Amino acid sequence: MTSDSAEQPVMVAIAGPNGAGKSTFYYAYLAEARLSFINADELASEFEVGAYEAAKLADSLRRELLALRESFIFETVFSDPVGEKVQFLQDAEKAGFHVLLCFVGVSSSHVSRDRVALRVSKGGHDVPDVKLDARYPRTMENLKRAIESLQEVHVFDNSDFNEPHRLIASFKAGECRFLVEDLPTWFTSVWTPPEQEERDE
Repeated sequence: MTSDSAEQPVMVAIAGPNGAGKSTFYYAYLAEARLSFINADELASEFEVGAYEAAKLADSLRRELLALRESFIFETVFSDPVGEKVQFLQDAEKAGFHVLLCFVGVSSSHVSRDRVALRVSKGGHDVPDVKLDARYPRTMENLKRAIESLQEVHVFDNSDFNEPHRLIASFKAGECRFLVEDLPTWFTSVWTPPEQEERDE
């Protein structure tokens, strides 16, 4: 992936619950693309502002790059209750961007809690448990919306440290193009494989 596509700018959204491993995913697989990277946590540290101010700044930067038609990558917990982030990605598609959603999931909000606690022990930022528990189901609901409405979605399971960022499903325009056999329960609670739907009818 490069920013050479002057005809069609690229927008990559790395979405998933707190502590799922979104930043690790970026630095492992996408940093070499050398696209602008918008991360509210890094903005908070760089400008010494709180989480709310950093989120507002990140949103402003995303919209600015969208208007400028510049390729970029950004992180999101994807937990807004009304699908605003999904709508933003749809708007980018309508504006001519090639939008790629990389969703990094974990098996439960309890795993999210453990990962955040581990991050804090290493000097990272904290998120209250009550927020983690509230955000997790909203994040999953937005994944469902994204699969149904976006042109390209890739789903990764990062529940197991021994199999980091395992690609489990890929979708193009809502149609499943790749699927592993051993789907994790957290994902089948969001999306039902076609053969399962047929058995349930």
